[in-house]
Amino acid sequence: MSRIGLQMYTMRDHVKTLEDYKATVTKVAEIGYKVLQMTRPAFMELSENVAFLNSLGLKADSVFKPWDKVIPEIADAAKEAEAYGCDVLRTNSIPDEMRIKGADGYREFAKLMNESGKACKDAGLKYMYHFHAFEWITFGKERGIDILLNETDPELVYFYPDVFWLTNAGTEPSVSLRMFKDRAFTMHVKDYAIKQLEGKIENVPYYFASVGEGNLNWDGIMKTANDIGINLFVVEQDMCDGDVFEAIKTSYDSLRKMGLK
Repeated sequence: MSRIGLQMYTMRDHVKTLEDYKATVTKVAEIGYKVLQMTRPAFMELSENVAFLNSLGLKADSVFKPWDKVIPEIADAAKEAEAYGCDVLRTNSIPDEMRIKGADGYREFAKLMNESGKACKDAGLKYMYHFHAFEWITFGKERGIDILLNETDPELVYFYPDVFWLTNAGTEPSVSLRMFKDRAFTMHVKDYAIKQLEGKIENVPYYFASVGEGNLNWDGIMKTANDIGINLFVVEQDMCDGDVFEAIKTSYDSLRKMGLK
């Protein structure tokens, strides 16, 4: 399987109809992407989407379920994963109602993650949590991310690093990625860039840039990522000021130049 993927959230404004979805995914394949991270469009049956992706030589790397739907809808997730030929279930972030409880809320969610991870393992799936920057909030001597890492079972719960959010959290990704050795096999990639300053110097605006067009230490990031066992690098540009097709092509080309295929 290719080591370069695309999170289709990046293309969300171009996949609102069946016609646009098919045209957009076709363009993505023409750029060179072979792996998509996606949620099946509501206007397509599972079998129809699988056939369409297969016709373009594309593969889905995972299926998605909201954190509170993992256990009640595990059979559906397993069926969808089997159809796509993958074995990963990804889920979203700790909900606000737990997050605002502080450390206790993170511990509460860690227990739920273990339960969801067990349900996934029993169904033949790997449970993967995607964090952002807010989980790096400190509670005395520990951080939210430390609680989630230390209080979940490594056999049941995997994490999904994102180099942009690791930077936004105030860490150096080539260093902080090492926290996820044996706990991650996929990560999101995009660059962290600075906009022209307007107003107070304390208000430094940043933006989501294509890989290689920002300030991230890609040599260090790629070395660490390979050291800890990351096998899939998924491009995700949460927001794009210019042409999104050009943006994802730039990221794809940059990753290829870094040696990924």
